[in-house]
Amino acid sequence: MGPWQYLPNPWRQALMDLPRDRSATLEEIRFRIGRPVYLYGTGWTSPLSHAEAPAAISAAEIERVIEVLADHSLYARADEMRQGYITLPGGHRVGIAARAVVDGGRVVTIRQITGLNMRVGRAVKGPGEQLLDLLAARSVEDGSWLLVSPPRGGKTTLLRDVVRILSDRGRRVVVIDERSEVAGFGGAGGFGHDLGAHTDVLDGWPKADGIEAALRTLGPDVIAVDELGEGRDLEAVWRARYSGVDVLATVHARSLEEVKARPSYRPLLARDGFSAAVVLAARPVPGTIRQLWTSWDVS
Repeated sequence: MGPWQYLPNPWRQALMDLPRDRSATLEEIRFRIGRPVYLYGTGWTSPLSHAEAPAAISAAEIERVIEVLADHSLYARADEMRQGYITLPGGHRVGIAARAVVDGGRVVTIRQITGLNMRVGRAVKGPGEQLLDLLAARSVEDGSWLLVSPPRGGKTTLLRDVVRILSDRGRRVVVIDERSEVAGFGGAGGFGHDLGAHTDVLDGWPKADGIEAALRTLGPDVIAVDELGEGRDLEAVWRARYSGVDVLATVHARSLEEVKARPSYRPLLARDGFSAAVVLAARPVPGTIRQLWTSWDVS
């Protein structure tokens, strides 16, 4: 079942009634005030057409949708919403377009929600094997790897699959799942995605704090993190590497050259940092490997 199960009717039923080929390739569901609900899939875009669904979304309907998605507890989701999203069980993220209330240069809350972007999180098995085969052909059997792509390029899906494979091969993996997207935390200790037999998850931890906790207490062979930032995130990656722990990480960028242009990342693309980087593209399908670099290459 997809994230639409958390929507109120009529949209839940409308999405459940989608043809199988559309629901199987659906990537995003977009609500915008004054417009139809739009569906974005792999290679297609379409308005949601259903007898019970309104032709255009009103502000009141947007408010009702977010109330239901937040389980009628917006206050409890305030920290997430201040960052522009909420996470649903199963690792599905809902991005929020709204007016920011800023105090002292910091967003303290949001108001007047005008749009929602429900992203469908899926576990796809197979891309990880392809990457591992390519790395093995380049004599990179183990090590720390950076997955690079723009938004919707498939890097989280590939990270999830690589974690599962390495874990099932016996490596002890700790996933730092700051936004509950990689494992798909569903409450009551359950996770929506298979991450392998030897994986522990630190759900909701900021990346730097989670890496430190994993190093102190969980004895990982590999630490996996999604959407690395700068500053403390990279300092924590260095501490993991100096501790002899491999790191699997993703970062938003359009190319490896764009990553190398960031001064804080350049030292990591060396033999004592990341031993390989893979650049992904969204077409023809998300997760398409466009470029593979290893530390053996001349850079």
